[in-house]
Amino acid sequence: MNSFTRSLGLWLMLCLSLAAQSRDWTSTDGRSIRGVYLNSKDDRVTLRRSDGVEVTIPLAKLSEADRKFVQEKIAAAPPSETSDKDAKGSITYKLSGGSEKWPEDRRKRIVEAMDAAVAFYNQHARLKKAVTANNSPGTPTADANYDGWMNFGGSISRRVALHELGHTLGVGTHPNWQANIKDGLWTGKNALAQLQEFDGPKAVLHCDRQHFWPYGLNFDNESSKENDLRHVKMVAAMRKDMGIRD
Repeated sequence: MNSFTRSLGLWLMLCLSLAAQSRDWTSTDGRSIRGVYLNSKDDRVTLRRSDGVEVTIPLAKLSEADRKFVQEKIAAAPPSETSDKDAKGSITYKLSGGSEKWPEDRRKRIVEAMDAAVAFYNQHARLKKAVTANNSPGTPTADANYDGWMNFGGSISRRVALHELGHTLGVGTHPNWQANIKDGLWTGKNALAQLQEFDGPKAVLHCDRQHFWPYGLNFDNESSKENDLRHVKMVAAMRKDMGIRD
């Protein structure tokens, strides 16, 4: 077999492989595009169209089925594709039973908040959790437990979803949470080291029975691009102090 024939064969195999991976993607306004999933980062998905052009689309603009597909791709990424620099966690979520009967506006807001928060966590930390998001109008704000159940009441947003994901990952909910607190301060070495990397050697981490600060994203005015990232890193460090191993 000469080099031309070999190159042609490889090219054909590549084309067939890409064709097999290609799928139709649908936006929330009904438009569609056919392409191959490449990666997801910063709450955005990059696809390669059939003409070879790469396009990047906000995750929130894709249909629920497409968002679920992206979550599955992230969760299925093998360890060899994961690094500390470009983390790919495996946090996933689903809506609770009967979600098809939720008020459409609340359902849309919950899905958008969860899509954005889960993608952000998976981008920046190698954590694993299966979460169920529930519409709970009777809940004053929002709450969550270590079993992965998350209620959205009067507060629905990306910041709220990030905060509540922290609870599902152990913040204020794991049996070893209280064991790391003395006189209202966190004593675990990993989270303290992480905080002091951010704020200097004298920084202290405040805690109560359910929350921590700074970087707990307990209120809307705490959220920013930098603080959101620090929140995720603090949660990951606190999990180490609590002895949580996925």
